[in-house]
Amino acid sequence: MPLLVLILVSSIAGGYALYRSNLHWFETNKAEETATALRLVEAMVANYTDIRSDVLADDAPVPATFRAHSIDRFNAARDSDHQLQMDWLGIPGREIATAPQDETTAAAIREAARTGRSEPRSEWLTRNGALVFRTIAPSVASQQACVDCHNLYVGSGEPWRLGDVMGAFVIDVPAAGFLAAARRGAIVSGGVLFLVLATVSGLILFLQQRRHQAEVLASAHAEQARTASEGRRIAEAASRAKSRFLALMSHELRTPLNAILGFSEVMTRETMGPIPARYADYAQDIHKSGQHLLTVISDILDLARAEAGHLRLSEQEITLEDAVGPCLRLIRPRAEQQKITVTARLPKDLRLDADLTKLRQAVLNLLSNAVKFTPEGGRILVSAELRDDDALAIAVTDSGIGIKPEDIPQALTPFERLDAAEQIEGTGLGLPLAKVLTELHGGALELEGLPEGGTRVTIVLPPERVHTASAVEAGPISAGVEPRLAAMPER
Repeated sequence: MPLLVLILVSSIAGGYALYRSNLHWFETNKAEETATALRLVEAMVANYTDIRSDVLADDAPVPATFRAHSIDRFNAARDSDHQLQMDWLGIPGREIATAPQDETTAAAIREAARTGRSEPRSEWLTRNGALVFRTIAPSVASQQACVDCHNLYVGSGEPWRLGDVMGAFVIDVPAAGFLAAARRGAIVSGGVLFLVLATVSGLILFLQQRRHQAEVLASAHAEQARTASEGRRIAEAASRAKSRFLALMSHELRTPLNAILGFSEVMTRETMGPIPARYADYAQDIHKSGQHLLTVISDILDLARAEAGHLRLSEQEITLEDAVGPCLRLIRPRAEQQKITVTARLPKDLRLDADLTKLRQAVLNLLSNAVKFTPEGGRILVSAELRDDDALAIAVTDSGIGIKPEDIPQALTPFERLDAAEQIEGTGLGLPLAKVLTELHGGALELEGLPEGGTRVTIVLPPERVHTASAVEAGPISAGVEPRLAAMPER
């Protein structure tokens, strides 16, 4: 649990740091942008004031009118989401036309007039229910013509002088769209970071525990050579360590992965609202990676439980079709995609005593391997027959790359990959796990390469698990609703 909390806190901190970085970029960029706009507008207004004083008549539009026209022309080249909203506001109580509507802006303008400071200041505030980034730039009387014009409206109050702060430019930059995108980016980045940290931490923990088990077992063998009682004590300690490891792995890896799968599915389906297509693709990649990693972890835990003797059968009376039919339907889309022909030749009404889920898992492993290692246009045959001793043999035969006799022990070893399969995706757990599940039923897994090319893998179940058998008929893959089974990793 402390490790999970640390990973979660680190992921949240990473996402928040990215959000703050994007926010800082926005503030800096928009502050520079508004400063540029102000300089352009001020330059145009100053030129216009000179022209109005020297050339135009007094009935020409006043500079404030031209100032509004200037910012409209500045916004004409920008899209609606990035247009600036600019007002020229007077000092409260001395305004010529418009006074500030909110106390924060009014206080900032009064302070600038009192101190004579003309440096712009920026802040976040809500305007008309939307969050905006506001820049307040004090306006200093720099031309006598402006002072004279404003003094016409001052009445009996104190007249304006050159250098006085007469008001302020207030520029609002819409920020709602940017902030929403920044939050989504932070959430996606935090989720990816969580997945990476959880995966790396889990693998490190797994490798450390495996090394610890090896050390404990080596010590147990040494102690067993000296005294049998001490050997039993060490073996019991190793069993307890393995049980603790399985509990820790199940909690520390499955729980965060389930959270990742759930949240990424919510994001992919846009349950909480639409997100950009790019982020939806990221969420879909996270979901697929999480599903693959959860499958690998489940296989590793199943192998570990089997080695520890904790894997148990939940036996019931089933038909052969119950075990093989759903696997055929589940593998059908991948086979059709690779233009592989899959046929089945199974006895009808043959009943077994077996664990349905584990037998399906073993058969699906063999079918996944066959599709994986069979080239486009190949063939796969699923068949079953009763041998002379009444044992049931369920065989999956493909026309794929085949296997050499000397490579069979390596193919049945967990995490081992054959040289011929190095370029093909896989974890090296499919065949070993199928072998473990078959042996758990008291049977055996047979692997052989065919002279004409291809591979045959056979699950042999003992006679005591077989009830009845009848005529054998061949047919294509059965149609129907696919069961909820996870795809198994390839050999």
